[in-house]
Amino acid sequence: MRAGCTRRIIDPPIGTRTENWGASKVHVTTGVHNHITATAMAILSENGESHFIVSIDWGWWQGITDDLLIRGAIIRELGINENQLLLHLTHTHAGPTTSSDVGELEGGQTAIEYHGVAIGEIVSACRQALAESVLVDVTWGYGKCALAVNRDLPCGSEDVVAFNPNQPADDTLAVARISDLNSKTIGIIINYACHPTTLAWDNSLASPDFVGAARDLIESKHDAPVLFLQGASGDLAPRDGFTGDTRVADKNGRVLGFATLSVIENMLPSSTRLKFLKTVESGALLGEWGEEKFIPERTDSFQRLDLKVPLKVIPSIEQLEELWKNIDPNARSVRIKRAKKLREGYLREAGTTHPVWIWRFGKAVFVAHPGEAYSKFQIELRSRFPDRVIFVLNCTNGPGYVYVPTAESYERGRYQVWQTLLGPGALEELIQRVGEAIEAML
Repeated sequence: MRAGCTRRIIDPPIGTRTENWGASKVHVTTGVHNHITATAMAILSENGESHFIVSIDWGWWQGITDDLLIRGAIIRELGINENQLLLHLTHTHAGPTTSSDVGELEGGQTAIEYHGVAIGEIVSACRQALAESVLVDVTWGYGKCALAVNRDLPCGSEDVVAFNPNQPADDTLAVARISDLNSKTIGIIINYACHPTTLAWDNSLASPDFVGAARDLIESKHDAPVLFLQGASGDLAPRDGFTGDTRVADKNGRVLGFATLSVIENMLPSSTRLKFLKTVESGALLGEWGEEKFIPERTDSFQRLDLKVPLKVIPSIEQLEELWKNIDPNARSVRIKRAKKLREGYLREAGTTHPVWIWRFGKAVFVAHPGEAYSKFQIELRSRFPDRVIFVLNCTNGPGYVYVPTAESYERGRYQVWQTLLGPGALEELIQRVGEAIEAML
């Protein structure tokens, strides 16, 4: 296909509002740990239509208004429809706020002004990626990375968001190497599921969390932009996290970076596959394999699903205020504000539908949605399509960043359950419908 990749640094000014942790005592950035970036990939489909995947080191949309103000502006500036853009947030919990209604709060006006600057940089990156697009050959592959652990720790009748050593975590790492026809790498995509929650309430530095150090390491070996895509990580996080120590975030990033480099190192040259050549009589009967050039699949397709999903019995804001009346006032305020925004946006605009975008490129399929699905989503899809490389993207586009937990999670009183608006069976419906759509697409 024809594609291009580029990056913009979009560090927020010191004093920009953050608002990512209810336990935080400092609500504005005091510096930058590692660059906040926007990485854009432009793709020209077989029919000549342009599509964009943009990964930004931000956390999540607080509500549909914030999503439409920023994503909507990007779509208008590029002159495309909303289904031609996958605007993905890496989900760092150490980034600037995405809220647009914080003008009266400390650092809020700076944040609003910063959003306008960031929009311009993102649009510029998309245009440059499209202008510099070339014919490319994409090599897809899977690997393993041990960074993520399960974060649903049983504690009495409910679960705490903490490392659960008794529950295995999905360690699948999906990687794409994008090369021009001279075999020069022009971009790398990594898709891994792990909440960027290394840096928590004791940190006040703007940071992409572990994603930054992973990119730095990979790009020191391969002189090309790395596009990080957050996977289905609703139940996954780093073992070493909830700290203010940036050295821990960098260590976590190196774990992911070295794992990615291992996958790339093990890839065959572009448009090359293995072929069994002959047997050789030695001390044993040996089989010899060699490399041969071939023409890879060129098919692409782009689809959007609007899925009907069940809702749970949703408590009123008054009931939530009563439920949380005895917790830390700042934490209570953050919880209530998020709950209001989610209800006003996701329910009013989307009803009971949940959007999913499915993009196919040859042997690879990208599945993107705005929620925070549990890892079962990607495990099941990859199991159903073992001859494809499946990229699963949480935190992409809008309208709402609701958790999509497993059905059994509703029996445990987990944070993800009381945060979400979706009811038991939503994840299973998502898996079934998306699986059917991929089957039809292939």
